Amino acid sequence: PNEPWRFQSRFLSWPLNPLEEKVAATRHLNLFSKRAKASSYPIRALRYWWVGCFLAEEIERMGRTLTVLDAGCSNGEIKTYLGDTKRLKWIGVDWRVDEQALSGLGYDRIYQHDLNKSLPLPDGSVDVVVFLHVAEHLPNPIDTVTELSRIVRPGGVLLGGSPILPKAIARWRRRQHLRAFQKGARKPGEHIQSFSPHDWREFLASTGLTLEMINGAFFCRWSGSPLESMRWWIRLNQLWGAVFPSLGGELYVVGRKAHALSLWFKA
Repeated sequence: PNEPWRFQSRFLSWPLNPLEEKVAATRHLNLFSKRAKASSYPIRALRYWWVGCFLAEEIERMGRTLTVLDAGCSNGEIKTYLGDTKRLKWIGVDWRVDEQALSGLGYDRIYQHDLNKSLPLPDGSVDVVVFLHVAEHLPNPIDTVTELSRIVRPGGVLLGGSPILPKAIARWRRRQHLRAFQKGARKPGEHIQSFSPHDWREFLASTGLTLEMINGAFFCRWSGSPLESMRWWIRLNQLWGAVFPSLGGELYVVGRKAHALSLWFKA
C-alpha cells in the first residue's frame, strides 16, 4: 500500500463506545475471562469489537443487507456479543454445533461441517466470511482459506484472525505443534498451528484475496487489571499492534475479493 501507517492503523479511528456498551450488555454471559468481569474494555473482547466495527462500516459502504458466514462459529460468541444485527444474515458452520442454541441467537442457516472439507455452499454466495481464531486449530489452513475464498462474492471480504508471532518463532512453534499432533499429544480442536503476519499475507495472496487491512491487537493482556477500564490503555495497545503487528498478541486481517470487471482488466 502507498500509505502503510494509515493502512495498519485504520482501526484506531473506530469508536470504543460500542465496545463498552456490548461488554456491559453481555457481561452476565461470561464471554470473557472471569477476571475481567469488572473491566469496561477487556482486551479479550477486542476481536469481537473489531468484527462489529468492520461489519458496520461494510454495511454503510455497500448500502444493503449482507450475508455473513461465521466459519468456526462454536457457540456463537461473535453473534452473542454483537446481539441483534440489522442488515446482516448469518450462516454458522462448525464441526460441532448446537442447532437449537445457534438458531436462538439469530443464525439463519447452520451447518455441522468439517472445515477441512469442501463447504456445502455455492461459489460467491456470501458477502463476508468471519474466520476468527480457527486457523490455528486446522491441519491445513491454506486449504480452508482457499475454500472460504471460493464462496466470497466478488467485492466481498474475509475477516481473519489468530494468535501471532514473529516469522522465525512461528515456524519453530508450528513444527513443534504439528509433530505433537501427529504423535497424538495434541488432539483435534487444540492449537496445532502458529502464524506470523507473513503467513497471513501468503494465505490471502495465494487464494486471490487482496490484503486490505492488517493489525496486531495488543502488547499486554492483563485480564482483570484496572487498566482494562482505561481508554488510553486500549488505544496504546492498539497503537502497538499497528506499529508491530508480529508482536501484537493476536493479528486481524481483511482480504477482499476483486470484482469480476477488475479481474478482466488485469487479464
